[in-house]
Amino acid sequence: MQPDQKPPTHTNQVIFYRIFALLLIGFLFCIPAGALEETNTTIPLHILAVNDFHGQLTSGQSMNGSPVGSLPVLASYLREAVSQYGRNNTIIALPGDMTGASEAESDLLLDEPTILYFNSLATGDWKKTTLNNDTNIQVIGCLGNHEFDRDTDELFRLINGGNGNTNITHLVDPYPGALWPVVTANAFDNSTGELLFEPYFIKEIDGIPVAFIGAVTIETAETTLPANVKSLLFTDEADAINKQVKILQKEGIHSFVILIHEGGTQTPYDGLTRETGDLSGRITSIIYRLDEDVDVVISAHTHQFTNQYLPNAGGKPTLVTQAYSYSKAYADIDLEIDPESKDIIEKSATIVSDYANQGLGLEPDKNAEELLDAVNIAVDPLIDEIIASTDIPITRNVEENGESLLYDIAADSMRWAMNTDMGIINEGSLRADIPAGEITTGMAYSVMPFHDQIYTIQLSGEQVKDLLNQQWTRTIKPDHLLQISGFSYSYDNSSESDKVTGILFDGKELDMDETYTIASTDFLAEGGDGYTVMEEGVISGYGNLDVDIFIDYLKSLPSPIQTRTGGRINSTNN
Repeated sequence: MQPDQKPPTHTNQVIFYRIFALLLIGFLFCIPAGALEETNTTIPLHILAVNDFHGQLTSGQSMNGSPVGSLPVLASYLREAVSQYGRNNTIIALPGDMTGASEAESDLLLDEPTILYFNSLATGDWKKTTLNNDTNIQVIGCLGNHEFDRDTDELFRLINGGNGNTNITHLVDPYPGALWPVVTANAFDNSTGELLFEPYFIKEIDGIPVAFIGAVTIETAETTLPANVKSLLFTDEADAINKQVKILQKEGIHSFVILIHEGGTQTPYDGLTRETGDLSGRITSIIYRLDEDVDVVISAHTHQFTNQYLPNAGGKPTLVTQAYSYSKAYADIDLEIDPESKDIIEKSATIVSDYANQGLGLEPDKNAEELLDAVNIAVDPLIDEIIASTDIPITRNVEENGESLLYDIAADSMRWAMNTDMGIINEGSLRADIPAGEITTGMAYSVMPFHDQIYTIQLSGEQVKDLLNQQWTRTIKPDHLLQISGFSYSYDNSSESDKVTGILFDGKELDMDETYTIASTDFLAEGGDGYTVMEEGVISGYGNLDVDIFIDYLKSLPSPIQTRTGGRINSTNN
């Protein structure tokens, strides 16, 4: 301090700080409001999720008494949502069963039209074979059990592209495959131990990495034709997901979205996610075990409504969604990411039905219409033949005792073609109903999209009884009971052990020591849906594909078809 300077007094210090404070306040008022808020602004991410599409190219589905879905209608809804949210902050997610169990229009072209459709949502045009990073929309898929309806070679061709040894019309030639990633963390080649596809995909949203991890139901091995998955291994879904989460956390990723082909059941409602709900099913036990960093689970498989929060292993709320099936709806998921923590901090969803007779459904997407026109030109000659007629709808609806008109006819067709004592088919194997009126080959393909080969299997009377009792003891697909032809049985649903109380064949009690011939699918013959008793039988004959047999049988019947249920399955409790 110089000799002529005096130290500052306390009063001077107070005046100085007051002036400084006033200047600072004035400076802050001069800063635009947005500049101060910028550091606290969250980053939006919108996910449009379509589960269990199953190659539903055309119309024909309904919700609440109104028509929904089809390529053009769904595309109109999705493109409008992308336009509203912005392509850089929007993901289209496909949690499995994009293909398989498809209607004839997709199935007859080996589901290539379905993949081309989702390519068009990414590129804007189904004929494009490459992506333009400046204009494309990110699509991400994972495998479902029905992606394995054909063998793995065909699965790889469908996803990776190429014409292979196919003899179909390729709408884009050569066929390009999926122009978007397919991720699945728990499906392995059993001989090499290698994953079939990448386990995850990382998408940066405004510089923040978001991980999308895929998983398919572990029950795929039991619900798929064994020959198609015999060389594959499906591991526990939660374990596989958590393994990938741990790997990615080390890379600084904390936003996780799971695409999983497994689901549950919940009472539907309209609007945003509610705080509580009644979700049940396998998906709940999986979520309870997921890492606390998992924010969103986009579920599938059960074809149900889901929109609920469930606690993960860390007790944090995880948003769980599912939007019915067959193009009836999609999940519109709204997320907010904190740029500091890089974590998803806000999440909610709405399940949106894509009605065709109102709103955006009245303005169907032009590019999707062009694709559907091309599909129809290719398949119309194959599906328009009239093979029979019916005065009443022939449906899969199961009556009180457990019998179904459409399943009766399907089981009859197998027994007729193979000239066996009995016919047996599992519920879940027929995928569409037949309306009143003319029946076409295309309808038959929609009813039977799996193309199962029909076998003749020899079982003893005792084994037939064991097979029927196994309906209530299996843990795989417990709702997939058996439908029958050529005999009848009664059951006591209140019994704790053997429920079957009597079996009649040719008007007499079934002989437990006699050998009977049964027509059934290769799927059931190899123990599908947990019917392991079928594996004990001796295969003594091989027939045509189920759909070819079904078509021939319908042609053989007088038209209009005269049939009704009754007498095959009887409950002693009614």
